[in-house]
Amino acid sequence: MVRTIVKLAVICSFLLALAAGQVAAADVRVVPLTHEEASRIADLRASEILVQCALSYYYLPEGCEYVTVVESIGSGETYGVHLNMMDVVPWSTPCDTTACLKLDLIEFVLYDVLEPPADQGMNVKVYGADANGDPSGDPLGNRDFEPSYTDSAAFTTVAIDFTNGGSVQGLDLLPCRGDFVVLLTWKNPTGHPLLVLDNVSTCVANCGTNAACCQMGTPPFVYPRLTVHTAYYGTELNWSNQGPVDDPGGAGTYGYLEAFWGASFCKWSEAVVPSTWGAIKASYR
Repeated sequence: MVRTIVKLAVICSFLLALAAGQVAAADVRVVPLTHEEASRIADLRASEILVQCALSYYYLPEGCEYVTVVESIGSGETYGVHLNMMDVVPWSTPCDTTACLKLDLIEFVLYDVLEPPADQGMNVKVYGADANGDPSGDPLGNRDFEPSYTDSAAFTTVAIDFTNGGSVQGLDLLPCRGDFVVLLTWKNPTGHPLLVLDNVSTCVANCGTNAACCQMGTPPFVYPRLTVHTAYYGTELNWSNQGPVDDPGGAGTYGYLEAFWGASFCKWSEAVVPSTWGAIKASYR
């Protein structure tokens, strides 16, 4: 069954976000993407044709490719995305939660991973979510990892594969009925890597010189968003949804931002097929 986000619920969500307070003071800056980088990041959505369903909330208008990065994230600080398998987004196939409630893969984009031997330790946890998007109960999934270094000032895509290369089924989301929050915690003191979110205001500002940027403000790239899924969650083990991240042009006009994270569901819900990591990555691409 699919959840339709009605107008009243959307307005309530917006008012709750305002009441909770936003991360307006975060150290953020805008970074342009090359065409190659934008194509690679767009692969997070390519998986929807190969899995039963997928979810992501970020904007990336083709030809107008800017992102916002959050700097100076301290050790123990956490950002998260509240996802619900019954959400309907225009670029993904809706999920049928009566048929499957399995989370196979989380992918997210990070920026400027430091070169070894710098500590870049991170942790991702998955919890059921309450109505405010706060974690509820025991973790459903928990992974420590360190993103790979490719080059300075480069974008890195991290894949957290809960199927272990296709050898097991994904995380069981039945206890939370597919309503969950993914929490990403920085476990190192370097302030790196940087969190990557989308951007509205720079696209709008470039509409006069780049026609592709005029997509911003038209469906599906409407702003300001009334429903926001990405938030700052404070410090580790004291998590609470402390509000979304402002667009650097000002939340009053441009609203809040969404992280470049994607989730894929139910690839292995029918049968578990042993596979190598290379094969499973290829299937998601």
